[in-house]
Amino acid sequence: MGNHSFILSVVIRSIFTFSVSNLIEGLVGLIIVVLLIWVWFGTGYQIANDIIKVKAGPFKKTINIQEINKISKGKSVWTAAALATDRLVIQYANYNWGILVSPKNEYDFIKLLLSKKPQIQIEKTLSKIYKI
Repeated sequence: MGNHSFILSVVIRSIFTFSVSNLIEGLVGLIIVVLLIWVWFGTGYQIANDIIKVKAGPFKKTINIQEINKISKGKSVWTAAALATDRLVIQYANYNWGILVSPKNEYDFIKLLLSKKPQIQIEKTLSKIYKI
């Protein structure tokens, strides 16, 4: 009888461990799905005064338009505050890199930024596309 109780206790521990493991994996998976949905539906850009507010789910960035140096075209599959792979790269401040955005209407977005700071350098590709 003692042998059976040992086997039963091993089986019960295995089931409990298996269930906790599944629960943890399920919670991690749920957190990832919620984060992806939050980023997908919570990505956007708002321009107010001389500030661009960039939001991608829980991630937020504020850019002073007067610090923007250059706007260029960029393609990337890396995660950014842009849901498309065809993006604009906004270089600002003293950084060699920039933030990736994908506004619904690139032309209007660029024209609005240029109206606030005409000195922004526009990449030749974009200048040709939009005749800016």
